[in-house]
Amino acid sequence: MTDFKDTTQTLMQSLLVSLAILTMSLTGYAQQSEPHTVRTTKFTIEDVGESTSFYEDLIGMTEIDRFEADSGLVEPFMAFSDDGKRIGLLQFDEYENIRKSLHAVSVVVVPSLDDIIRRFNDANYPITTYTGAVSAGFGASEAGGVNTAIVHDPSGNGIELIETGGRATVAGARLIVTDRKEAEDFFVRIFDVTPGERIQTGTYDEVVLDFGEGMFIALFEPKDEPPLQKSEHPAVAIYSTEADEVLERMRAEGVEIQEFGGFIFLAKDPSGNVLEIVRQRTP
Repeated sequence: MTDFKDTTQTLMQSLLVSLAILTMSLTGYAQQSEPHTVRTTKFTIEDVGESTSFYEDLIGMTEIDRFEADSGLVEPFMAFSDDGKRIGLLQFDEYENIRKSLHAVSVVVVPSLDDIIRRFNDANYPITTYTGAVSAGFGASEAGGVNTAIVHDPSGNGIELIETGGRATVAGARLIVTDRKEAEDFFVRIFDVTPGERIQTGTYDEVVLDFGEGMFIALFEPKDEPPLQKSEHPAVAIYSTEADEVLERMRAEGVEIQEFGGFIFLAKDPSGNVLEIVRQRTP
């Protein structure tokens, strides 16, 4: 298997080329009140054109920005609005040939599922709907459930769509973990976040971590799927005004770190999910 250091070196060299552009594009969100803000959930794709069409034509998102590097990385950012919450689609010259989890790795909320379901049905594209399903993070366990749907993009990345009645947005990143408690303890120690709603069933154990005004991170331990090989590319981007403290705590625990230019570093959680930490100026 390709070494974490070797794989991420190419990615981060590409990112550093456009670091100034990246910083400028996020100036509208620089004044974060919480120390850590989750802004992007990420996963790899095979084909940019096919994938962006899926998110635009079927889910109703828009490509709001795109990063391209000479090394072969193309990353469109998909969102419903320019609110700082987005999905990053990572296409490399060489697609990683790993099995994707059957479970959703990103959570999107929409006012209504009706139009989305209709578009999927008209396109003869698979969509699985649930009425009154329990979905952590939205008070579903107390409210008796919400209407949800699960879809998989052309590269096999699962997206959970939740009907809330409010505005559409990318609500959270879901990390597939091998041990929910171990992963939760790690995030609490490293980021000092507060665990929120937890749902435990016969098929999964999930807890939602509150990162303030940004997206949440859900830690999802499946009981019906064996541990799968993890991507060597970032699964989530966390912008932090306390990146130095985060880095120090990770080093104290012996976490493997890859630093690039003093602006970004990558690290793995206990399950092997790659976290991208971006240094954010203090307001």
